Amino acid sequence: MELVANLARSGTTVASLRRDQLERAVALAPAYITCVIGVNDVIAGHFDIRRFEDDYAHVLAELSAAASVGVLTMTLHDVAAALPASRARRAELRRRIAEANEVIERVSRRHGAWMVDARTAARVDRAGIVCVDRLHPNRRGHRYLAALAGDVLRARGGAVPEPRAAIPDADPLRERIASGARHTLWVVRHLVPPLAGAQFTARRAGRVRASAPPADRRY
Repeated sequence: MELVANLARSGTTVASLRRDQLERAVALAPAYITCVIGVNDVIAGHFDIRRFEDDYAHVLAELSAAASVGVLTMTLHDVAAALPASRARRAELRRRIAEANEVIERVSRRHGAWMVDARTAARVDRAGIVCVDRLHPNRRGHRYLAALAGDVLRARGGAVPEPRAAIPDADPLRERIASGARHTLWVVRHLVPPLAGAQFTARRAGRVRASAPPADRRY
């Protein structure tokens, strides 16, 4: 009988994984561990690659020591491809992704982790495998990622009977509509308030600056 513990949390970064989830994962003494992390780091307002590498290396060292069989990691896909962002923002995101992927690949190799290379996967903006938020995989995307992981495990001698990874068929229309509605609600709950707050703050700061007298004005 296999027991699976899903410790994943929306919005998790490598630093918060290290702080809040790592101890619990290690305490489970699992056979296999899947560690897919980094997207929230690269899309954040500030990205420190040295801090990212320090946290990622610590996490993977602890997980590798805890897993009796092995750890499966994954590089980051081209997040910028599907997001509605400016050309400059896309370029910055891709620079960060490239830096993060170098770390993930280097640290995974150091600890003998099994790595799924998302850089060679289908482009998310063309394959119909992301949700309406243009960031998270939809059900079809999750099946595709699981198949990619299966390819890696088979190559390492794992007993994974499914055929090689390919883009799955689309879900029935009713399921796609329901999934779209759920993720639209997620966007409204998690993205709209921060964006609205940032816009309000920017406008308020602009009004304050506009109403303040020049610093060198004489009375």
